[in-house]
Amino acid sequence: MKHAKIAAGILLWTACLAPAQPMAQQDDRKPKFGPDAVPITRAADYVRSAPAPDYWALAPFYVPQATSASCSLASVTMMLNALRGLPALASERLVTGKQLLDRLDDDHWRAATAEDGEGISFGELETYVRRSLAAYGIEAEIEVWRPRDASAATLAELRRLLSDNERSADDIVLLAFDQGTLTGDVGLGHIAPLGAYDPVTKRALVMDPDRAWYVPYWTGDARLLDAMLKPDRADPEGSGLIRVRARRVSG
Repeated sequence: MKHAKIAAGILLWTACLAPAQPMAQQDDRKPKFGPDAVPITRAADYVRSAPAPDYWALAPFYVPQATSASCSLASVTMMLNALRGLPALASERLVTGKQLLDRLDDDHWRAATAEDGEGISFGELETYVRRSLAAYGIEAEIEVWRPRDASAATLAELRRLLSDNERSADDIVLLAFDQGTLTGDVGLGHIAPLGAYDPVTKRALVMDPDRAWYVPYWTGDARLLDAMLKPDRADPEGSGLIRVRARRVSG
């Protein structure tokens, strides 16, 4: 998440920060999700009946963000584990957020994802995806998609990307978007893996790492596009998605 802070009359945004008192606490009558998000607990038919390869690759490795600012770290960790799969040997560990930070030894990402850190931008996410893949010996093609408008052509391109990605577990998509646009809570920038896409209902499953408040939820692809287009300080032109297609796994 990102949390809005007001200082000297200027609205500032920090990445992935959860508000100290969410709207759900301020109004006990407010539903957990707004009208644009449907929790998987109420809509599991697709992952039960369709192959849903990305969902089943990610679900065993679904982890929460460890701090209010570490949605990027949790999402990249899930991506790495999903692409590597379960290690064959008892001596091999799964990837954890701490292990990933230690392996990259990057002071900026460590500080940005610490409690009350500022998080990272969409451009920085691409950098850390590339470095993380290299650190674990995963050769992959990376496609970065940033929508420029909410036109029918742009929505059609998003649908094409989501449908293509749904065909196998060899590729994982990381979404960067405004969380509140989807959940109905405070508008906060966020990063999460894409769990699945149902081309019939045109809904995407967001594997939200903000586990203190959410479970995976479905949202319409047009609404997801709106959430990607919403600007903030780190990404004034909006965000988008990163699609990682693995070629070979080593070590």
